[in-house]
Amino acid sequence: MPDDTQREPPLLKDYPPTLPPKRKGWWKVFPFLVIAVLVGAIVFISQYEPVANKQYYPQCGFKKATGYDCPGCGGLRATHAFTHGRVIEAFRFHPGFVLSLPIVVYLLVLWIREWRRIGEMPVPLVQPECNLPLIWIAVLFLSLGIVRNIPTPPFTWLTSPTADMK
Repeated sequence: MPDDTQREPPLLKDYPPTLPPKRKGWWKVFPFLVIAVLVGAIVFISQYEPVANKQYYPQCGFKKATGYDCPGCGGLRATHAFTHGRVIEAFRFHPGFVLSLPIVVYLLVLWIREWRRIGEMPVPLVQPECNLPLIWIAVLFLSLGIVRNIPTPPFTWLTSPTADMK
């Protein structure tokens, strides 16, 4: 008589992952709206240089209040320089912006992969795989915001220039 206590466990079946429920209403257009707003903002920044056209851009409240660069200072000028193909100038304005671009491309690939998997455009950045890259970007920007305000070289080299570098 075989011993029942040494019976092998049943094989675990590898079930396909469940698909999220179909979105209804305005959630169907939400990803398209996000993309349209981002593309529109990038085109606007590309057309209107932030230093020469100050009337279109808000001034940094953190810099006005404290005199220090915030983690985002130089981001608009970096975006403008990058959209005109001046990568080194963009890096000078905001190193975190340029260094985060490969991570943003990785997030875009994840998003497109999810779109192909479920057959419907997913809401951006809600996939669990996006958490760690978003944390990397946040740490990059926050650490840059701290390090660029240390008043000794080589940290002062990271401060955002006050005038356009043309």
